Amino acid sequence: MHRRRRAQLSLIDLLPIHTGISEDHLLVVLKSYFDGGNQADSSRYDVLSLASISGTPSQWRAFEREWKATLKTHNNTPWLHTTDALTLNDPYTKANGWDESKVQDFISGCVQVIENHLTIPNIEDRSKPGRDGLFPHVISVVLKDFIRARDACADLPKTVEEICATQSVAMVFERGKAKGADFYYLTFDQNEAFMGHVLDRQRNRKARKHLQPVVGRILGTGEADMRDVPALQVADVLAWSYSHKRNKPLYPWQQTLLKHYKWVDDWYEYDDLLKLVPGVSSLVKSWNLPPRTPTR
Repeated sequence: MHRRRRAQLSLIDLLPIHTGISEDHLLVVLKSYFDGGNQADSSRYDVLSLASISGTPSQWRAFEREWKATLKTHNNTPWLHTTDALTLNDPYTKANGWDESKVQDFISGCVQVIENHLTIPNIEDRSKPGRDGLFPHVISVVLKDFIRARDACADLPKTVEEICATQSVAMVFERGKAKGADFYYLTFDQNEAFMGHVLDRQRNRKARKHLQPVVGRILGTGEADMRDVPALQVADVLAWSYSHKRNKPLYPWQQTLLKHYKWVDDWYEYDDLLKLVPGVSSLVKSWNLPPRTPTR
């Protein structure tokens, strides 16, 4: 775990939101979705990102109605997958009536829907309320910096996915604390390595005992096919946008998403990775979690 530049709590720092639930208490459930950008392979990629997007069931229902309507107006497209769309891969092929201009219009339309439903905090004047809505977060780690920092500091996790997963889930709980959430659902895109680090902590007796105030509020941790889940498609375009933020020129829709960087973007380079929270590494090691193949 690392200190966030904006005071992110680590999982072990999080306390119960309520000491009990009264009979007249209205339960608040936060549903969070996670999708990665790039892969943990420094020979192929510069950065690994993990995006999350969180909201209450009612917020997700309102979003999904508008999202599905937008997909229908663009060639009745079944889903958004950013990389496939930008490279004109299936289903966004020329044979299906797509070209670069139509793809840009399509992604721009999807991003507008996202913008319509995002939380907009009042950063300039925190005494005044902002707009409530879906809460995004993206953590990105420069892969070569991670490997160099891990070689210099034995207390760093062996895999970059562990950093991304634990920091990202910690942010979800920080958001949940602010909203007064009682319970959480965590859904990850399938076939990615992030969810395993969360399950390790839920299944390990020592970790579960230490993290019980948090783990006890997780009603479900699972994975899904992003093609079937609009929320994962949102996380996908967020992860793509922030992991490619140093590539120029930027797409107009990408610039729209990047304008939220002050409260969405956590970018970790060498010096950031060495800012360990004291005691966390030794605590995690005492749990004897399953070993993972180190990031290369």
